[in-house]
Amino acid sequence: MSLQNVLVVKLGAIGDTIHAVPAVTALKALVPECQITWCVEQRSAAMVECLSPVSRVIRLHTHGWRHGRHLAGTKSPWRCFRDIRDTRYDVVIDFQGLLKSAAVVRLARTGHRIGWSRESLREPSAARFYDEQVGAGSGHVIDRCARLVASLGVTLPVPRMFPFRLPASADARAAKERSAMDGRPFIMINPGAGWPTKQWPAEHYAQVGRLVRERLAREVVVTYGPHEEHLVERMRREDSRIRPLRLTLTELAALARHTDCFLSGDTGPMHIASASGAPVVALFGPTDPIRNGPFHRDDITLHRTLPCSNSYKRRCDEAMHRCMDFTVDEVFSAVARRLQSAEAAGEQ
Repeated sequence: MSLQNVLVVKLGAIGDTIHAVPAVTALKALVPECQITWCVEQRSAAMVECLSPVSRVIRLHTHGWRHGRHLAGTKSPWRCFRDIRDTRYDVVIDFQGLLKSAAVVRLARTGHRIGWSRESLREPSAARFYDEQVGAGSGHVIDRCARLVASLGVTLPVPRMFPFRLPASADARAAKERSAMDGRPFIMINPGAGWPTKQWPAEHYAQVGRLVRERLAREVVVTYGPHEEHLVERMRREDSRIRPLRLTLTELAALARHTDCFLSGDTGPMHIASASGAPVVALFGPTDPIRNGPFHRDDITLHRTLPCSNSYKRRCDEAMHRCMDFTVDEVFSAVARRLQSAEAAGEQ
């Protein structure tokens, strides 16, 4: 099969988007001359636009469209649809597997659409839009995504490569923040969580940070996103010496390349940090670290074995969040171990 033009569809949050990168990178390595276009959600586009294998990015704002909102600086749905149809693609690959992504796949001009098999889909009716269906199988999401490109000649397993070329402005911001710390070593803490069930108390994060500063001689940088200022304030009440930073996705990636450890729950920033090569300690409750965890073999995930673990529920049936009931000492110990293993491996 000729692969001159390939359309990739991955419309999820940034963590989901990161998981498809190794498969796309392996496909580009197999066919260097192919032109890869990626349809991505507006909120995740900044990182995809930094990927060296990707020739073109089509930004969609499906959340806003569904609620009748138009985000300043984004194209209308009709202009986006026109962009999708302006090229005939040799193959279209749906890494998302939802009806909204399958609709994009159906809209694209192609004779070959690849997606998940019906039993692998959260929305099984999306399977009707695919010419070739692939079983997701088990293992990490990165490996599941790679199975979608195996029929195109990609050898499995794919290397976990994330070839981001970050903008100079992101590197400059990272250099500025490191200079503000006089070059002292630091860890990064991201206290936010997209789901209530993934949230560990902000005060506990602050207590871990204080222990890291006092016992392990690291500065503590706290990253946060929109609507997460209240978490920073709660941490500040516990420890006034934290360094809060509001960063863009690319700036976070740039700074994560220099951190000694990144502490977070199962969040998009954690996946960006892992893809950037940061040593990671991740707290997992309702999601499975085998499926969604960080990428380095030495990274540490804390995870409880409970009946509700790996339920992927956004709301706790008991309103207790027992699956995220980690102690401060437990998390601090994990950070200390990860720092030690990173130092032994020469990652710092």
